[in-house]
Amino acid sequence: MATVTVALPPMGEISLVSIWMETMLYGLKVLVLTSTVLFILCTIYVAASLRQLLEAFIYVPPGVADYATLYFVDYTLPMRTLKDVLYVSLTFLQDIILIWRLYIVFNRDWRIPIFFILLDLACIGTAYADTILFAIPNTNLPQLIPLTITSWALDLIVNVSVTMTIAARLWWMGRNVASFRADHSSGNPYAYSIYVIVESGAIFASATIVMLALYISEHGSPFPYAIPSLDVASQLAVLTPLLIVVRVGLYQNTVASEVSGTGQSTSSVASRVRLPQRLDVEHDVELHDMSSRYQSFLKV
Repeated sequence: MATVTVALPPMGEISLVSIWMETMLYGLKVLVLTSTVLFILCTIYVAASLRQLLEAFIYVPPGVADYATLYFVDYTLPMRTLKDVLYVSLTFLQDIILIWRLYIVFNRDWRIPIFFILLDLACIGTAYADTILFAIPNTNLPQLIPLTITSWALDLIVNVSVTMTIAARLWWMGRNVASFRADHSSGNPYAYSIYVIVESGAIFASATIVMLALYISEHGSPFPYAIPSLDVASQLAVLTPLLIVVRVGLYQNTVASEVSGTGQSTSSVASRVRLPQRLDVEHDVELHDMSSRYQSFLKV
């Protein structure tokens, strides 16, 4: 009897695609928290990662040993270049959102964030230049180390300085508001907001420090740890601006539950603040517009 050969289905390719779809479906649970542009860029980034997996493990040329390692160490491939461009773009948008919040906190005074905008443009310019040079075949990678370090260092400076400036502004505003409280409490009413802002900014800043340290420590090598870490950092670039919205939303729900449990109303809470009859014009505007600016601050 003739032997019938049954062709095996491409289980490797099917498994990779199904696992990728699983992660996409899981991500849809938090879709309501993301902005459209950031989510689209993240989707393209994940799709490029899927293409990389297929090209490295499925579409393997015959007779090539350890092809996956050779594939991922080649930084001139189209998918690698696309992901690098997306990472720089996501980082730029994350910085713009942070600077926009600085602009809102300073009562929409454009003179305050202009320095950080120029600094961020310098950061993004060096990052895009570094990405283009990385994509050129036969490029001497060690020669690009100063440019890469400069772009990451500038991004770290922008992230940390803008975050601390926002926190300092909220602390100053909270100290002024606390002076008009009827109970003369010494606590800063914006202490929780300051903590959330610093915590959110510290996440991406920590990731940048880790990548920078890995990049410097891998001098002369094909950067086996620093470059792949961009996959994690690109997702953090999107998540960190949105964590503020999540934390504040949870805090507001907690406060609302406590108020409803004690039978208090927002008017009774407002009556605790004792304001003098005459206020400085600038501070009066801050107090009058504080609620609307706080809501604008949370919008992404």
